[in-house]
Amino acid sequence: MAALLDALVTTFLPSRCVRCSGELAAGSRAGICNACWSEVRPHAAAGCPSCGDPEAPLGGPCLACRTAPPAFAAATSWGPYLGALRDFVLLFKSAGRDELDVPLAALMTEALDRTGWPLPGAVTAAPMAPARRLRRGYNQAELLGREVAGNIGSRYRPRLRRSTSRRQTGRSRAERLAMPAGAFAARGPMPAEILLVDDVFTTGATMTGCTRALLRAGATRVRVLTLARTPHQGRIP
Repeated sequence: MAALLDALVTTFLPSRCVRCSGELAAGSRAGICNACWSEVRPHAAAGCPSCGDPEAPLGGPCLACRTAPPAFAAATSWGPYLGALRDFVLLFKSAGRDELDVPLAALMTEALDRTGWPLPGAVTAAPMAPARRLRRGYNQAELLGREVAGNIGSRYRPRLRRSTSRRQTGRSRAERLAMPAGAFAARGPMPAEILLVDDVFTTGATMTGCTRALLRAGATRVRVLTLARTPHQGRIP
């Protein structure tokens, strides 16, 4: 029995960091060492309170949002999609490290706490095409959404689905923004205030499409929370 337990511990609780291969010390989280976690940095500033662009000047909505406000009421993220945070996201969504949902959702909850937004009626997440979810085994945005909902004492409700299998990963900004208006659909019942969760905000095309679907289904206000934001991508109306 002892030999079996040792084998299980070795298999399911690795002694080496999955990012840098360094030894895991006490207090490490989700198979990642403390040194790697210490490399993660939040945004230096809050940025635009409307679209959430951390590179926008402080002092109110950015010029793009004043010209053409986004479909969502507000957006925020924890940090830039660079370095260690980018590595963690890729491990989480592409390397099967679903145990990262808890510590990554904790960072998102920190970002949410800083906004002062009201408690949403429900938390939902950007959907994944069924075929992709079957291959991966989980939707990383849904795992994050469920954890965030639990952290803030709200309800998680899977309200969105993709009506197209078109992938955004690897596409140019122009291709992302050309996503069909009906790429996402939502189903009720729909609370008035919804928190929409995803892992990475790139151009905002996915968040805009999801928001419009939620609004069409009866929501009155959608706010967007992501773990990371891709730098230097501009702002989307």
